[in-house]
Amino acid sequence: MIALVRILGAVAAAAPPNILFILADDLGYGDVSTYPNPSSIRLETPRLAQLAKEGTMFTQAYAGYSVCAPSRRTLMTGYHTGHFTALAQGVLLSSKSVTIAHILRDAGYKTKLIGKWGLDGNYQEPRPPQQGFPTLQGFEEFYGQSDQWQCHDYYPSFMFNGTSNFTIAKNVGSSVQKCGTDFAQCTWSADLWTADAVSWISEKSAEEAPWFLYLAYTSPHAGAVGSVGEDDVPGPRLSASPYASEDWPGVEKDFANTVTLVDHAVGEVVDAVDAAGAKSNTVVFFSSDNGAHSEGGHSYRFFNSSGFLNGFKRSIHDGGHRAAFIVRWPGTTPAGSVSDHQLCFYDFLPTAAALAGVSNSVPPSIDGHSFDAVLRGEAQAQPAFIYHEYDGCDDPSLQAYPGLSKAFGQNIRMGSWSGVCVGPSKPCSGNNPPESRFFLYNMSSDEGQQVDLASAYPDVAVRILAVMRSQFNYSWDPATRPQPPPPPFPGPHPRPSPCDPNLTGSWWGLRNNSYSATMQGKLIALATDEACCKWVNASGSVDGATIRVTAHGSGGFTLKNVGSVSADFCSITWSERWAPWRKQL
Repeated sequence: MIALVRILGAVAAAAPPNILFILADDLGYGDVSTYPNPSSIRLETPRLAQLAKEGTMFTQAYAGYSVCAPSRRTLMTGYHTGHFTALAQGVLLSSKSVTIAHILRDAGYKTKLIGKWGLDGNYQEPRPPQQGFPTLQGFEEFYGQSDQWQCHDYYPSFMFNGTSNFTIAKNVGSSVQKCGTDFAQCTWSADLWTADAVSWISEKSAEEAPWFLYLAYTSPHAGAVGSVGEDDVPGPRLSASPYASEDWPGVEKDFANTVTLVDHAVGEVVDAVDAAGAKSNTVVFFSSDNGAHSEGGHSYRFFNSSGFLNGFKRSIHDGGHRAAFIVRWPGTTPAGSVSDHQLCFYDFLPTAAALAGVSNSVPPSIDGHSFDAVLRGEAQAQPAFIYHEYDGCDDPSLQAYPGLSKAFGQNIRMGSWSGVCVGPSKPCSGNNPPESRFFLYNMSSDEGQQVDLASAYPDVAVRILAVMRSQFNYSWDPATRPQPPPPPFPGPHPRPSPCDPNLTGSWWGLRNNSYSATMQGKLIALATDEACCKWVNASGSVDGATIRVTAHGSGGFTLKNVGSVSADFCSITWSERWAPWRKQL
């Protein structure tokens, strides 16, 4: 009997987990309260904070593109956008496409899409589905909006249930006037989707087969009431929100309210998983399809929605496509952990397949690589590179370069390097001003991508440009996957060189971790005398490899040690009688 119990326990432990992927629309990296943001105004996202507390928060995760539909295609197919056959916001999947829903369905999973699809053309009026429709792409069930543009309507009069349209009676003829105060006389699409997700999770968790639910909200993307315009961010129940009495522009209160409503919706769905007894056997993913938007009258600068990142939606710099990414898998994924593993949406397909135990079903030509080892708390090497592109770059930092705004751009993240190339040619031709420019950033000290190091490291620039050229191929034949490039440089300083003179950031003591401080825009030093210690303001300078830090005040002193420069990173180190200190640049 004991042996039988052990066998049954082993079988249960080996059962593939349920997979829930929740996707927000245009949510900025800095809009989630657990992600860094220097703004004094932080939006309330307590349920996402709880999800991060129970799981792993990824700080170096990227959506697939800096606008909606192509990013979602990378998530579904495992290919990056350099290997797409088309980048229109219309039909992006064909009858030959293989999606993660196909793979999981064929592995015995129950599959459903709730919410926004946007990969099969214009459905602004009800009509039969075509080749890119969800139920033709591996999803057994679909409840939501298929059309990219119809998704702008927060209070739509119809949507799909399966392959048939149904009318939402309360929303027929919806308008700001008809829906009334707090839009209470109409039904927000996200409320319908949350309720359906809660019901479906409860039902399927009681069955034997595992399930895959892709829940894609249309918020906080700009939208409208009763039309496909992008006039506001009109989430309901504003008067009951924590922002109702704020002295902010109306659209900013609407945006803040909608972000928090999405957060609450995520909480309801996760609670449904737990209530169904599926908590330990469900992997919950949360992310956003691209960076922060600045549409519908909302400005991404108001809440500093990109955090410290450069750019926003439609930017080729990181603000356009780096996204909040949180994973919870209780008992497996380390709770309350933060990971700097670099990943992209096109890595989801092979990861989900690995979780389901069907990695052999993954098309060998895809660009993605599984990060399931990271989810299990195991060490895993960084990918050789992460690829992005965008045609029509809208980066604030490019406005200083005539002719580059709205041009074609490519971005390669390679270890601690980030290379950005912008110009008229496809692929980008490199650093050939004024026609095109290549920028190189050291992400270990400059995640805001402010200091261009391309001229200091021409060999790195050449290497990254070669990868950009190799990955841009819209007519690429997936039957023969290109050979991957050689491993990236070990770090942003492959040879001794002057350090970045930025002395702000995090410093820590190396003696029992007893002395630490976080600098926010100014340098602080620990002054010491016989009575021990006190914090005082300080100033710093870098001259070549020599770092001098001078503290000011009654306990002022000068630290004259020379900073060390190694082959793979640059750091400041010095030692006094009280403690050795170090800062990595």
